[in-house]
Amino acid sequence: MKICRRLSAFIRVSSAFICVFIAFGITQSGAASSINVKDDLGRTVELREPAQRIATLAPFLTELAFSSGLGRRVVGVSAYSDYPPEAKRLPRVADANGPLLETLAALHPDLVLAWKDSIRPEEVERLAHLVPAVFVAQARTLEDVPRLLAAIGALAGVDTGGETRAYEARLAELRRTYAGRRAVPVFLEIWDRPLTTISGRHFMNEALATCGARNVFAALPGVAPEVSWEALYARDPPVILGVGSAPDEAAFRANWAQHRTLSAVREGRLVFISPDRLQRPTLRTPDGIAELCKAIDRVRAELAAAKDTR
Repeated sequence: MKICRRLSAFIRVSSAFICVFIAFGITQSGAASSINVKDDLGRTVELREPAQRIATLAPFLTELAFSSGLGRRVVGVSAYSDYPPEAKRLPRVADANGPLLETLAALHPDLVLAWKDSIRPEEVERLAHLVPAVFVAQARTLEDVPRLLAAIGALAGVDTGGETRAYEARLAELRRTYAGRRAVPVFLEIWDRPLTTISGRHFMNEALATCGARNVFAALPGVAPEVSWEALYARDPPVILGVGSAPDEAAFRANWAQHRTLSAVREGRLVFISPDRLQRPTLRTPDGIAELCKAIDRVRAELAAAKDTR
């Protein structure tokens, strides 16, 4: 996180921002300002002044950095960083194989934001020898979005309290709106070859719960477990939700057309949500949840009507 260059500037930040500093274990000492932050690997990350050149190694971190008002300080991004549009014009410093160290070095970043799930320990060590600071972030829950916004804002010396409050208010509104709705069992598909879902405490399962739905395979071990066709046919969930498992809704529906013995396919209860707003934990996630809730509500009404006609 960045800190203000002078103590007087630091004192002027809001009380909420000061609480963020405390929550992330940030300390200052001596005449020259410095900040010590524990990242999500438990490492102590030190910055002597606000970072001015930031590289992001995951699309959601790119988006969070831009959402914090730091777009002009971002000098390099990971592959698939396509939001906001300006991010697509920046140099690529990471791909599916990991960080591109030579490209990163040439850009001279003073802060790298890395995703815990996509970076190996040895890559973190190499980066730590290459750039002044590497912050490794984890994002598994909806609460991680404001937490990481606060961290990035503090690293940059900016207050993200407004963005955080708007995000939390939108989530609270959605939870109030859909609270008490009849639960709808859903198969959540994030990939189709092999068939893959999301399990455990995860922001995508939290999104379903917000809408009054539940992932029928949420109890499987791991984060993104494979699901056998036998298990899916045995459960025969009334709804199939696709998030990122196809390029668009037409392709998603075509992929499932050959499985018409499943009730969700036979009855047309297939829901497709754009992955950008539901597969990436960002400030846009509440918009994706709102879209999901509306779709689940339509299916819920169809299921109720079908039950009444029996």
